[in-house]
Amino acid sequence: MRRLFYLLILLCLTFSCTKANRETIFVNQETRISNFINSKTAADTNVTFVNNEGVYRVIMKKGEGDALSPNGNLSFYYAGYTFNGSVSISNLFATNHAETAKKAGWSVEDAERFQVLTVKLDEAGFVKGLSKGLEGVQAGERAYVLFSGKYGFGGLAHGIVPANSALIYEIWVEAVTNN
Repeated sequence: MRRLFYLLILLCLTFSCTKANRETIFVNQETRISNFINSKTAADTNVTFVNNEGVYRVIMKKGEGDALSPNGNLSFYYAGYTFNGSVSISNLFATNHAETAKKAGWSVEDAERFQVLTVKLDEAGFVKGLSKGLEGVQAGERAYVLFSGKYGFGGLAHGIVPANSALIYEIWVEAVTNN
């Protein structure tokens, strides 16, 4: 019985340390995200950003027309990167944008893989950060969507993406339609 008691205490201590470590990681990620946003907005006065509950969209080129609603349809190209303070082609983990794939040295022979993606936002199955970051985009917009690991793949690794990774998606919006 005493061993069980000590085992439970050890598990509780391990969990609380892990949770504290994870929170420290997220705070550091959010600092890097803030620094990235500040560098983009300071370098170009036309660059703006939107904060949607801790998920940021840095708008590099403003779009036109309707803003995407949470249940709207979106056609876009994307490039997903793990984020350590900057966008690096070496951190690319997914894309449907052929030019970005070529820069990363990926094969672009499978033309179907590099076509515009059309989805209904609330049915797309994206990680929470990407869904929140895409809300409000407009046709023609080019932007970055950034968020800490708490809005990404969570505590599990996803392919080549380490657990609790901050992510940044570069997006090129082709079309938006709301129902």
